Amino acid sequence: MENLLPIFLIVPFVGFLISLAFPQKNERAIFLSMAIPAGFTMIFGLGFTIYWFLNYSEPLNIKEITLYGSEHYSFFIDLFFDEVTATYLMMSSILTFMIAHFSRGYMHRDSGYKRYFNTMILYFFGVQIIIFSGNFETLFIGWEFLGLSSFLLIAYYRERYLPVRNAFKVFSVYRLADIGILLAMWLMHHLFHSNVTFYQFKDSSFVLEHIEGHHLTAIIISIFIILAASVKSAQFPFSSWLPRAMEGPTPSSSIFYGSIAVHIGVYLLLRTYPFWSHLMIVKIGVIVLGIVSGGIASAIAKVQFSIKAQIAYSSIAQIGIMMIEIALGFETLALIHLMGNAFLRSYQLLISPSIVTYMLRDQLFNFKPKNDKDYSPWQNKIRNTMYVLALKEFYMDNYIYKYLWFPFKRWGGKLAFLSTKMGIGISIVGFSIAVYLLETGTYEKSEYKIYLPIIFALVGLAFVLRAFTIRKHPFGAWILLILNHFWVALAVSFNEHFNNWEIFFYLSGIVEAGFAGYIFLYLLAKKEYFKLDNYYGHAIEHKFLAFAFLLCAISLMGFPITTTFLGEDLLYSHIHIDQHWLMGVISLNFVLAGIAIMRIYARVFMGPNHKWYRPEARRSA
Repeated sequence: MENLLPIFLIVPFVGFLISLAFPQKNERAIFLSMAIPAGFTMIFGLGFTIYWFLNYSEPLNIKEITLYGSEHYSFFIDLFFDEVTATYLMMSSILTFMIAHFSRGYMHRDSGYKRYFNTMILYFFGVQIIIFSGNFETLFIGWEFLGLSSFLLIAYYRERYLPVRNAFKVFSVYRLADIGILLAMWLMHHLFHSNVTFYQFKDSSFVLEHIEGHHLTAIIISIFIILAASVKSAQFPFSSWLPRAMEGPTPSSSIFYGSIAVHIGVYLLLRTYPFWSHLMIVKIGVIVLGIVSGGIASAIAKVQFSIKAQIAYSSIAQIGIMMIEIALGFETLALIHLMGNAFLRSYQLLISPSIVTYMLRDQLFNFKPKNDKDYSPWQNKIRNTMYVLALKEFYMDNYIYKYLWFPFKRWGGKLAFLSTKMGIGISIVGFSIAVYLLETGTYEKSEYKIYLPIIFALVGLAFVLRAFTIRKHPFGAWILLILNHFWVALAVSFNEHFNNWEIFFYLSGIVEAGFAGYIFLYLLAKKEYFKLDNYYGHAIEHKFLAFAFLLCAISLMGFPITTTFLGEDLLYSHIHIDQHWLMGVISLNFVLAGIAIMRIYARVFMGPNHKWYRPEARRSA
């Protein structure tokens, strides 16, 4: 029965490929390319689940494909099926099938009809990978597909300023979840000395054997897992991104941020619960996080003027309660709660325009002044304080910007002297010296050799920070981002002796994507004017260049379609468990580089197209 699991991934992937072949005018074929895979998954999944429940009831696990293997490391695709997978499978397939039918009429004759359905089926494929993942590597592949499709759906109305701005903001926050998964994967490799699977987590003695004597490492891993889950499910203090994500079409908001994607954080906690359930301090932390998130989200929901924002914060509060249920060991209750909340929020978002119309009519014909109770001065002070805090969303946006993104921008601003030519010159000199040291073995005799990896990684980080703040020259930013990967590869090469083929494997994807992306920018520059100080919206008139550059951008940041993705994981396997600073700097490099890369794409190809013959609304507040 395990051999049937790949079908759940193959069907949506084939549907995505087929959907690309149909022209924009053939709406029926485009719709069927999404509806048929979703309907098949729903019916086949129901039959599969019933048969499994009646005849097996034990988890199914299959090691599908080994992408890379060596003496010290193995990267393989692992598929897993249990009651958590079954719940998410039925929820995702039913909702996707229903939303596909709803979207057929809702998006009829929309100029981006095909683009919408292409992105939705890509999202469905990413969700299937996540819910059937049997290890962190497989989960991270789906995690990346989900992040990309999220960005594209929020920025669906790409000719407008606000959807693009919010899409980039959500993508930036999502990268924090990526760093949580990356660091958890790295520490897991060192803790278990292998590519551990979720099936192995079911064995309590196996988990306790490895945790014993390494409680601090296990707690740190759990913190990174909770960070990833909190960001993905918009828990405190990352809650403010969810209402901003409602800029896309209502059906995509319904299925993405009302039902499925926003509950992926709950899925991650359920999947890893057998690991962190042995750590009481982690369970207490999850309970506290759930209480704080639920209370704050409930307060904010009561003062929102937008019905979508009310639904978003209400969903955040319910997810906080689910996290409490998981920490208390009520996994089945959490799954039931999850199903109910997902269907309810999806329904509420779909009928939200009707609710607004009803409330307006009710307010017009049945308005009654509210009789406020008499409160004491201190009670009034508390009520007013809570009202203002809730109205300001507890300043979560401000604090994240002030203490997270602004320091990076400030450091990047201080590196304004670092021009592209200087970066290329530094790289040529640095690589020449590095090759000499490697070839002659001189660095082995040096007492400072332990500092070389972190120095090289910091040089790469400086390039990324500079690219992160460049406002004039997209070509310069693109080149600095490419050079960053070479410095990261150099840092890991000096950290441990291993097969040089792994470095070439990693850099091959970087070179291909970097060179192709530069060519596409050059071709666009021959036709259009653009910098990085504004949104230019050139995707409207240059769709092929926009799509081609997007492929190069996601490849350069390690999306699972090139060797870069696998290469990043290979590099992580050569960083030792006691090298926290090196791991932190390299992870920061990858995360900030991804944000800087998507910033180039968003600024050049998305947003209002500033042409005299195109109607343009005033910039959104």
